[in-house]
Amino acid sequence: MLGIKTGLKKLFRLSVKKLLRGKLSNDLIVRELMESFRADEMGHQAKTSGADLGYGWIHYSFVRTIKPQNILCIGSRHGYIPAVLAQACKDNKKGHVDFVDPGYGPENKNHWTGVGYWKTKSGKRSFKKFGLEEFITLYVMTSAEFAEKRRKLAYEYIYIDGDHSYQGVKYDYEVFWPMLKNRGFMVFHDIFVKGMMSEGKYGTNELWTEISGKNAIDLHLKGSGLGIVQKV
Repeated sequence: MLGIKTGLKKLFRLSVKKLLRGKLSNDLIVRELMESFRADEMGHQAKTSGADLGYGWIHYSFVRTIKPQNILCIGSRHGYIPAVLAQACKDNKKGHVDFVDPGYGPENKNHWTGVGYWKTKSGKRSFKKFGLEEFITLYVMTSAEFAEKRRKLAYEYIYIDGDHSYQGVKYDYEVFWPMLKNRGFMVFHDIFVKGMMSEGKYGTNELWTEISGKNAIDLHLKGSGLGIVQKV
């Protein structure tokens, strides 16, 4: 009987591995990804039990539709949105995500809810489990350090979710906007979060008020909001 149970467990694990090689269209795959990268159910209006990516569906749909060659992602606590973006590239069979996060934790005053995950071995290996390592590169550094080293790069899709202070998010906007290709999209998380939190005063809303115009849309789908602006 022990042999049968062991065999069934092996068969189940193999079946899961085969499913994980597939596209993001199976609830099992969706839940596995959300659990592994700890989807923020409040901030992204996601629901793991229902295999609902929340805001993740918006990012996934954009990438699947416009099929960008290069994507930049600034900030993520456990890699939820970067993983969704990389999965979309994988499903497109093209594209690559540059994911930048300094790996700050509570010991740093600029952690912005970071938990130091990207400096750990499990953090650095997290994308490999889903076969995403060919579609995403992790840069454990600040956005300023990344920009200094990669100023000549160009992107069709840029997601900003790092330093949420007004000065921090404005810096990311100003330094990475020139790196956004014409007709490309820049997306901001937390555009409706205001005021002082334990990690600092949020300023994304203030910046969004300044830059949003006729080429921008804001999505206030409960939660913290998502702002999308196109470069034309």
